[in-house]
Amino acid sequence: MKNFFLVIIFLFITQCGYTPVYKGINKQDFKIVIINMEGNKHINNLIRTQLKRHSVTNTSDVFDINVNTKYNKLILTKDKTGKATNLQLSVEATFEINYKNKVHIFKFDENLNIENDSDAYEQRKYENIIKNNFVQSILKKLILKLSGLK
Repeated sequence: MKNFFLVIIFLFITQCGYTPVYKGINKQDFKIVIINMEGNKHINNLIRTQLKRHSVTNTSDVFDINVNTKYNKLILTKDKTGKATNLQLSVEATFEINYKNKVHIFKFDENLNIENDSDAYEQRKYENIIKNNFVQSILKKLILKLSGLK
């Protein structure tokens, strides 16, 4: 009886027309040319290296991109001594894309509330991990938008 239900569920799932959103995100056939980058240097370097992975050199689809990034670290709460206890990290990235003589502007925001660590080295390391995760999330959204423009 249990096997019968598994077979029925399997048939419904395979026949429902479900397709993953990010299925072919790593197999794009377009070239990304970064024209200008402004803003936070660390975020921009992460974006540049990640975009090189998605760019193919021999294709007719070329996206010219201008990037503007902002990184903010806001203090949300402080303790009695005035030391920050909770922080909000946020990244805002604006992409101006020129594709086939049309300009498209995409803006992506990511933010996260964290607790401040007493060890400055561990705090910086954790913030760099968060920045990397922000960039990966933003670029997944950007690649999805670029594939929709084609």
